[in-house]
Amino acid sequence: MKLLKFFFILLFFLSFEINANDLTNHLNEFFKQEYSLDTKNFKILLHAPLEKNKICKKQHFLLSHHFHSVGLFDILYICGRQHQFLKLELQIQGQYIIAKKKIFRGTKISASDLKSITGRLDKLPNGTYFNKQDVINRVNVRDILPFQPITSFMTRAFWIVTSNKEVTIKFKGNNFEIITTGKALDNGGAKEKIRVQIKSGKIITGIINNDGQVIVVL
Repeated sequence: MKLLKFFFILLFFLSFEINANDLTNHLNEFFKQEYSLDTKNFKILLHAPLEKNKICKKQHFLLSHHFHSVGLFDILYICGRQHQFLKLELQIQGQYIIAKKKIFRGTKISASDLKSITGRLDKLPNGTYFNKQDVINRVNVRDILPFQPITSFMTRAFWIVTSNKEVTIKFKGNNFEIITTGKALDNGGAKEKIRVQIKSGKIITGIINNDGQVIVVL
């Protein structure tokens, strides 16, 4: 009798382990297809067990629009007419950008200031840069220490237009272009939107091109 009881207990745990593994496999496939994640670089941890009566072969998953791809989050598991919210943790390995040396505030960052390393992306602060090209030619707004991950909150665009300076304004329409000058009311870098005041006193908004001109599309 004891042997039979032990057999059923063992069978239960084996069944749970198989179901849990099967669920993890389905989740791996879901993230691989929906978010182009390489299964070699991420690991899924299930923080809440799936209810036994909600295990099925044709399962579906729904994620919030605010999913940021790392850390703890909820996912809706759908099995026929039944559903359950699961608490998952997604651990991702990948490359990110750190400071190769101390970068003093106000520096126009160059490639020699940066280093790319591999580590846990889910442990990084929000806004961490993953590509050097996204950081190069930006200006840091505070000192960055050696080996510190660089985030978008630490940098700003390199200003090619500064507030209260005269700028060239180009009004562009269908088959015509009007060029005039005005006063910049904001600081801004290439491809950023700023306000300018034209000679009539009217304030308009345009986008800075690589030459420091403000383009207004009519």
